[in-house]
Amino acid sequence: MTSDRLTQMAELHGCNCKLGERDLKSLLEASGMFVPESGSLLLGPGDDAGSIRVRGDLAYVTHLDFFTPIVDDPYLYGKIAACNAASDVYVKGAVQNVGLLVIMGFPLEVSRETMQKALGGIRDFCSETGAQILGGHTIINPWPLLGAAVTATASPSQIIRNSTAKPGDLLFLTKPLGTQPAMGAVRSLAQMKEEITSVLSEDEVLAVGDFAAELMSTPNKGAAEAMLEVGVNAATDITGFGLLGQAKTMAKRSGVDILISRIPVIKGTLELSRLFGYGLEKGEAAETSGGVLVSVSRSRRELFVRSLEKRGIPAYQVGVVEEGKGTAAVEKDIELIEVPPPR
Repeated sequence: MTSDRLTQMAELHGCNCKLGERDLKSLLEASGMFVPESGSLLLGPGDDAGSIRVRGDLAYVTHLDFFTPIVDDPYLYGKIAACNAASDVYVKGAVQNVGLLVIMGFPLEVSRETMQKALGGIRDFCSETGAQILGGHTIINPWPLLGAAVTATASPSQIIRNSTAKPGDLLFLTKPLGTQPAMGAVRSLAQMKEEITSVLSEDEVLAVGDFAAELMSTPNKGAAEAMLEVGVNAATDITGFGLLGQAKTMAKRSGVDILISRIPVIKGTLELSRLFGYGLEKGEAAETSGGVLVSVSRSRRELFVRSLEKRGIPAYQVGVVEEGKGTAAVEKDIELIEVPPPR
């Protein structure tokens, strides 16, 4: 571990550093960035990644993602940043020929050792998932930034959109939520020890933080393979907009209503969320490198659950898709499933 306290070098952390959903949408609309998907354009602004048809049986899928530190450990920061960036091509069903162009920006005072360890986390993510490092770009920046531009290929017929959820579908989530309150508590433990330990002990906070870090550095590649194996209707990954924000995007783009009746959370993060006011129990807390929200037909439910389970991936059924006009909501009497950190 280096002496650089990366999280102290930025005011906002992880995906929480990004422009809010409403502000981003209005900015893109005012700039004329939303264009209809037609011709060779298969995925454009509004979906998780972009895609262009190269030829009849081949599509190029690409995405760019980077953020400020969510942990102080530079190696783990690198691994989470790479995992988060690659997730957006995986969730579109693009698992072939994955390559990363690394984006790194650090203040001048950050040590060479810290930067090497951060790049080492990205290197090991690629080694573990079979992705290739293609190159990258570095800058000097007041806040640390790390991530990647990711490319991959897929068959156009297998691309999974966030705009094709169908009434009657069931919604599944592949990771519990709670990374924002978990990591917020770890970062704030020294400054807010009395307040935080009034709801969780210090050991519990650290265990919750370790579990959140493990989840954030777990690739969504296996979930993508399960979706391709079974055939699902729509999917999106859960990131800065949180579960409800991502569900709203899926609902609006699909022209359906989504009702969330159950939310899996890391045990202990509900108390921390209430302390910080993150709204985890309402699906409003930001997530970094979260799981995949999948819309699958009822007839393929069991096949999908088995496909996930054989890859060691949990299948949390969280809601349903209904006829509607593009809204998403969390039930008032929401069922909250607390997932304990592994022993």
